[in-house]
Amino acid sequence: MISFLVPGFLYAAGAVALGVVVLHLLVTQQPKSDVLPTVRFFPDVVARSTSVTIRPSDLWLLLLRVLMILLIGAAFAQPQLKPDHRSVARIVLVDVSRAVGNQAQLADSARAYTNGAASVVLFDAHAREVAPADVADSLAAHALGSARTRGALSPAFVTALRAAARIRDGADSLEMVVVSPFAREEADAATQTIRALWPGHVKMVRVAVAADASADAARNATSRPRVIWADSGATDTWTARGRVDTIGAVRAGDVVLVFPFVRRWHLAAARDTAGPDARVYARWADGEPAAVETMVNGDCIRSLAVSMPTVGDAILRPEFVRFTEALFASCGALHDFSPLPVALMTALEGGARLAPASSVKPRATRMTPLVPWLLAGALVLALLELLVRRGSSSAVGAEREAIDEARRAA
Repeated sequence: MISFLVPGFLYAAGAVALGVVVLHLLVTQQPKSDVLPTVRFFPDVVARSTSVTIRPSDLWLLLLRVLMILLIGAAFAQPQLKPDHRSVARIVLVDVSRAVGNQAQLADSARAYTNGAASVVLFDAHAREVAPADVADSLAAHALGSARTRGALSPAFVTALRAAARIRDGADSLEMVVVSPFAREEADAATQTIRALWPGHVKMVRVAVAADASADAARNATSRPRVIWADSGATDTWTARGRVDTIGAVRAGDVVLVFPFVRRWHLAAARDTAGPDARVYARWADGEPAAVETMVNGDCIRSLAVSMPTVGDAILRPEFVRFTEALFASCGALHDFSPLPVALMTALEGGARLAPASSVKPRATRMTPLVPWLLAGALVLALLELLVRRGSSSAVGAEREAIDEARRAA
């Protein structure tokens, strides 16, 4: 079934095509002339008399013009093929992060919801959509992988919203299911805000969490960091930038310090894919790491590429005090697998009503796949119209030449 994103263009094309037909039928022409013996007594001037065409002519030319206009209008109307309709389309989010403690349980729980799902999203630190038929193989590959990373619910919800915008036209309602341990480290400040964009219930399916959560949290929660500055040259975490630049702000936790910082260091290539015992503690305004926290033999080490301001009034501002307190605060739990608070889980679940498909904003489509074909067809018809019009003009010209020749002969 075909639908149009902007049907107004199609209606406008129909109106223009109707006008072309009307104008074609109202064409006037010169009366057909003939050579008479007495015509030599009349002055040789151009005949100005016209008559209304009773019998339509050049019907092929008219057909080509109408079809060309309709194809152009259909192209601007953005046609698209509608998928098969279903009453409820399900989107399943499956957690494959380091917080998952039982891979077999995860696979079983995911299988119960991914069969017949319209979209499946696997997420850890990043989220990616996979085909429902490939879920088992993808989960097996993640279970065998050694570099499992921290989970993040926010990018998973963003990817699910994009999938919903794509599949909304094929369903009456949309259902979202999240299969995860729901560890505390997987939620951030943006999670609830992004979740609020989903206009319906979210089914939360909890699986077993990794077993070492409490030990890591207890060991790391009260440890004081050992701070190493990149400017001291005593760390291999950072390498000198090929080109020193200036950036306007740095953020540590919820504290942002605005200042024209000079950046001389960037994270070493060996640290770009930090393992599960390391995390980015502070970032520059463009998202590049500014401080990294690692665990070495049970000690918390915080390595900083931030050079403290030495000029201006930055060190006198209240945010500078909060910023330095955040940089030198106790190390957080690097593996915080404790469960999300009940209040947050309740907020993420929302009400009991499924999301109506009409309440999900459709994705913005610049050009549907049928548009290039329609425009190509219109171009072919335009070329055919030109050839037919030239052929018709040649025939009329030949007829006139024949009449003129007979007139001269008479």
